[in-house]
Amino acid sequence: MNLAKFLCIVSLGLGTLAPSGFVQAQDSLVGSWVLDPTKNQGSPGMVPTAGTASVTAAGGGKYTSVSEVSIGGATGNSEITYSIDGKDYAVTMTPTQPGAAITQSMERVSDTAWKSNLKLNGQLMATVLTEVSSDGKTLTQTTTGLGQFAALSSTVVFQRK
Repeated sequence: MNLAKFLCIVSLGLGTLAPSGFVQAQDSLVGSWVLDPTKNQGSPGMVPTAGTASVTAAGGGKYTSVSEVSIGGATGNSEITYSIDGKDYAVTMTPTQPGAAITQSMERVSDTAWKSNLKLNGQLMATVLTEVSSDGKTLTQTTTGLGQFAALSSTVVFQRK
């Protein structure tokens, strides 16, 4: 898998999985989500064609997040356990990419919106805004790739399973 597709899988998989510290917001995001590829927008070959995301409580205000996506025929998974505290947390990717250390930090914007920063080897590569609809059935993720990672820019939509 090339690095661009790998990073796109990272931005999709982790940007969607930013829980809040409030019970109401936790309930709105915790669960299983399925990508709706008909609503995706982004660079051809860089927008996912399939994917699932799962958000589960991991105790102590932390959450474990897992996603599986397919971009340009490549499939990958990402996992992270984190808190909403602005600190960077290591991301575990399958397949792994030698020399690619991915971290993510999270912050709450509102009860139904979260912002995350994705870094590759300490360099900010993208910001992700994740929003849950007022009815709790739709999750929209807007990724803005920065600099050489501009191709990561996209909007993807998930529906609650």
